[in-house]
Amino acid sequence: SALFTVEAPQSLFTVEHGNNVTMECTFPVNGKLEFRDLSVSWEKKDESKQVYVLRRGEEDFTKQHIDFRGRIKLLKENLNLGQSLLQITDVKLRDAGDYRCVIFYGGGDYKTIHLKVKAPYRIINQGVVSTGHNEWKLTCQSEGYPEAEVIWQNRNHEDLTDKASTRFETGSDQLYRVTSTLTIKSGIDEVFYCIFWNKELQENTSA
Repeated sequence: SALFTVEAPQSLFTVEHGNNVTMECTFPVNGKLEFRDLSVSWEKKDESKQVYVLRRGEEDFTKQHIDFRGRIKLLKENLNLGQSLLQITDVKLRDAGDYRCVIFYGGGDYKTIHLKVKAPYRIINQGVVSTGHNEWKLTCQSEGYPEAEVIWQNRNHEDLTDKASTRFETGSDQLYRVTSTLTIKSGIDEVFYCIFWNKELQENTSA
């Protein structure tokens, strides 16, 4: 008989923090699936965390790692088609890494799938406070990962970054909360831009 082989149609998944992802591996069924002969497990390889276990057709959550509790679903209706689809909801930064999909059905095999999680600085909260005669304190704050550089410019795209102060705090779920403040003397009709430059993702967001 042919060797039992598990395949991973896609070996890399990239997902944005807070979204959902469905990773897939496939296996040969040949006819009607006998559930009691099937065992499926997904584990996070780099930290040996158990993500999901189906043992001889029965789901077993007793040893599931606490990081994944309540966020994991295996789409069981697809097992008949020889697809092991693992859905992770509300993806966290710590979910990034290598996952091993192991299947025993007559024979046994596994494949490794890499999950990459990105967290762009999507929403920039802005604040403007008057600090006296024609002087303004402008603040921009956003959360993302990894640390972003904040660049300030005026309407003529002149760089004002060296006049600003930027601080980094750890926000929720390993994200960085980046707050940048620029104090400037200016007339009322001037326009200023703050740009969050995420070097690793090569992405910027401006306000």
